[in-house]
Amino acid sequence: MRKQKLALFSSEFLAYALIACMTLLSQYFVYIGLPPSFVGVLMALPSVNALWANQLYFLLAYKLGVRRVIVYAATIGIVSLWILFLSKSIILTFIFCFSLMLSQGGLVPLLESSLVEFATRSRLSYARIRFFGTLGYAAASFLVANLVNEGFVALFIVYSVLFFLMASVVRRSDLEMNFHRRPSIRATDKRFSVLFAIVTVAVGFNLFNTIFLPVLVKSKNFQASSVGLSLALMALSETPFLLFAERIVKRLGSFKLLSSGVFVVGLRLVLASFATTEAQLLLIQLLHGWTYIVIYYATLFLMRQKLSAHVLEGTQIVFWMSLQGIGPLLGSSVGGVVVEKMGAEPAYLTFGFIAISLTIFSWAIEKIWFRKG
Repeated sequence: MRKQKLALFSSEFLAYALIACMTLLSQYFVYIGLPPSFVGVLMALPSVNALWANQLYFLLAYKLGVRRVIVYAATIGIVSLWILFLSKSIILTFIFCFSLMLSQGGLVPLLESSLVEFATRSRLSYARIRFFGTLGYAAASFLVANLVNEGFVALFIVYSVLFFLMASVVRRSDLEMNFHRRPSIRATDKRFSVLFAIVTVAVGFNLFNTIFLPVLVKSKNFQASSVGLSLALMALSETPFLLFAERIVKRLGSFKLLSSGVFVVGLRLVLASFATTEAQLLLIQLLHGWTYIVIYYATLFLMRQKLSAHVLEGTQIVFWMSLQGIGPLLGSSVGGVVVEKMGAEPAYLTFGFIAISLTIFSWAIEKIWFRKG
């Protein structure tokens, strides 16, 4: 049992380390001279894939098993990664970036869903498991931040090693899911479809900060390494919440927690636009600890609390479509166009105020759709 726990915690660590590397690809694309709008398109590919691939991955896991799907995806990811690095044309860059991000797209939803199920069965705290994901994201960000000044090939080496380790760990684990029925988005709770609209926009604005942070850093003439350091601090800032998540949820309740996370998403964007030094920017990014993870955890807790088994899996797919698909797609593609037209700082300021205003809609959804329901 101890070995299996170690394997599952390790897979969580590696999965979020891979996400950090995927995020840092935006810095590589800026470095090689791609325009912000095209960077936005490339970084929107995971979001586009999530609109349809989450259903595909859950269906493949239903038929083939979670472990086999993850191993195949990791193998395709390694091949795509190095062809992307060697690509010289925009068309090849797009094709193999698409292939890379498609292969990586199913890792986290399948892994997280399996780990939540594992935590429930074994009476472990999911927040403690998710803590290893935070450590993985921070470790990869910090490592790459200290290597990119010597050349971006270091990012691709770290990236491919993480894929290989992920496949090796998962293949030797007992990671699986017990499906109650064939996964389908038709079996969902309609109230959550309304709630996911708020989650979609908030997550989009939150990812906008992550993707276009290199552009903001460049516009302020800060050092390139501050991007990786910011990402590392952002990941570590989630630690206090994850250590006390259950207590915080019980004290505040899921909806208050969700609303507070949406508010801080906007606050961080506004403050980042006014940062005048690298130290200020790094401190502002610490607010990340009360943004994505809070929204994610509050929504996940609410689904487990409110949903029966026969609609949970379908609603989870819609949740991942919002979390990885529509929201990030808005943040990266629309964000890229707005940054190119307005500049990084005005875009941050505008999106920040919009995000802050979403807290009102979050409160209204609770009153109308959940308290009465």
